[in-house]
Amino acid sequence: MVKMIGVTDLNPFVTEREYIIHYYEIDYQQRALPTTLINYFQDIALFQSEQVGIGLDFLQKNHLAWSLYQWDILIKNYPVFGQKLKVSTNACYFEKFNAYREFKVTDEHGELMVYAFSRWVLLDTEKMRITKIPKMIYQAYGLDPDQIKDSEMSKLDEPREIEYMKDFTVRYSDIDTNKHVNNAKYVEWAIETIPLETVLNYSLNNIKAMYKKETKYGTKVQVRTEIVTESDQLRGLHQIVDEQDTTLCLLETTWKAMD
Repeated sequence: MVKMIGVTDLNPFVTEREYIIHYYEIDYQQRALPTTLINYFQDIALFQSEQVGIGLDFLQKNHLAWSLYQWDILIKNYPVFGQKLKVSTNACYFEKFNAYREFKVTDEHGELMVYAFSRWVLLDTEKMRITKIPKMIYQAYGLDPDQIKDSEMSKLDEPREIEYMKDFTVRYSDIDTNKHVNNAKYVEWAIETIPLETVLNYSLNNIKAMYKKETKYGTKVQVRTEIVTESDQLRGLHQIVDEQDTTLCLLETTWKAMD
């Protein structure tokens, strides 16, 4: 379970934006797709970066790029078709090479529906390696370089007994501005390996992901999944590999039986 960190405890600078759930963003139950929520998170994170002057143009000019390393997304209640939401984000803290950011989705009454905590690294796009976060980026987000907090994001396990597999080829529409696969696509691929019976009778309420290696256009990938039964819920362990059997991403999905 992800620990919810109060935004005022770490950084009072919060960016908030309103969204409405469209028809093309929902599943058969008229609920927002998990990837819809992730797309909102990516959108508002970029929106905040643009607000503080270190958006896409700044990053490209300075040969930098943010790369997501981990997600932990807790879905308490799914937004539904036509619902108006508020999505907020703030940078929690940085530590040398790592940046931690949280997201919240609330309904019209201010009730928390979805919470996400994430870990990012900053890449030097010329040297193609992780680089230390400069002080000017701390300052842009209103963070104290001397403030250190401990992360509680856990490592993820590989599936041991492969029960389900699916192959995918990276398409143009899967690629982001860094010319790599958008991180929402890995979640989409993992969910595709879950049996339809599970999707129809269980609700996905927790998504964890750990991104190990970037993926480019044309790459053939395979998703390997194991489903573990745990009392009133199912836990999916997912591993995404390329043609060389290199692990690209590990994911864990938790599914609770519907009432």
